[in-house]
Amino acid sequence: MLIAEFTENEDAIFQQTVEWLSSKLTYIPASFSQRKKGFDIDPFTRTFTNEWGTPIYLTAKEFDLLYFLYSYKGQVFTKDQLYENVWGYENAPEGNNLTSFVRKLRKKIEPDPDNPQYILTVWGVGYKFSKEKP
Repeated sequence: MLIAEFTENEDAIFQQTVEWLSSKLTYIPASFSQRKKGFDIDPFTRTFTNEWGTPIYLTAKEFDLLYFLYSYKGQVFTKDQLYENVWGYENAPEGNNLTSFVRKLRKKIEPDPDNPQYILTVWGVGYKFSKEKP
C-alpha cells in the first residue's frame, strides 16, 4: 500500500511531533537589509533597487554576482574566483563570458555604465565592488 494509514494513536503521536518540531524550529528571521541612499540588495527576496528607488530586474546569476561582490566590498576577485564562487565552476573556461556578463550587469545597475561606480575592473586581475559606495 502506497499511502500509510494512521491509527488514532499514530496520528496523535504524529501531531505531537509536528507541534514539538514547530515550537523548536520557530524563529524570527534576522533582517540585514543593506539599504543606503536607496541602493538596496535584499537577499531574502533576491531583489535590487537602484539609488533612485527603482526596482531593477536581475537574472538569478546577475543577482548572485552582484550580491557576492557587494558582500566582499573592496576585495578583488579573479575571473576564476568569480566563476567558482558564483557559478560553481572550478576550472572555468577563459574568454569574454564574464566580461560580457559584467557589462550587462553594469548596464542595469550603474548610473553611467561606461564609467562604473559600483563594479570596478582591476586591470590584469579581475573585479571588485567599490568600497566607497553604498
